[in-house]
Amino acid sequence: GALKTAHVGIALSDSEASIVSPFTSLDKTISSVLDVLKEGRCALASALKVYKYELMYGQITTFNQMANAWFGITFAEWNWVFMDGIWMISMAFTLPRARANKKLSPVRPTASLLGPHTMSSYLGILLINFLAMVVGLVALNQQSWYQCRKWVMDDISLILVLGDNYESTVIWLITGYQYISSAGAYNFGFTHRAPWWSNYRFVFFFVAFTVLHYYV
Repeated sequence: GALKTAHVGIALSDSEASIVSPFTSLDKTISSVLDVLKEGRCALASALKVYKYELMYGQITTFNQMANAWFGITFAEWNWVFMDGIWMISMAFTLPRARANKKLSPVRPTASLLGPHTMSSYLGILLINFLAMVVGLVALNQQSWYQCRKWVMDDISLILVLGDNYESTVIWLITGYQYISSAGAYNFGFTHRAPWWSNYRFVFFFVAFTVLHYYV
């Protein structure tokens, strides 16, 4: 009866372990149950963080496309390579690499994709990202030296202006970095995962991409 109702089991014997569970305890003690719970909760929490980051990636790209369409511009080719390739893939693959917390939390992680905890953290960062882009474009428009792009649809000689103008630069600096900062925000949290700084791979890429983004 217990095997039928349990979500997972741990074999404390090497014989016929596959009948009980795919997990086999090396020290043959019930303390291995804690290890399975901590690792399982960490995996669930990490999966939801990547899920929210992928949603955020799509929304940031939508903001980029809408702003570009409004101004009649676009990014240069290498901007898209960094955003859709290097940054997104690196962040998405290193974000769930955090280790499990050494202490088992009395509270289980949420398992709902559309629950209040999941959507509040997602919508909150989404609102911050949107407002940052709006504030940046408004600040650009207030500058005395600002001059709107000179793209004329019937003049093909000015096609390079599509990716070389004030608007695309500001949008790139703000929303481009949001691919990195959003992943950094989701890396926080130590209830079921180890502290954020212990995810060394992610921290390395986060710092390197931040320096590269604002240096370029």
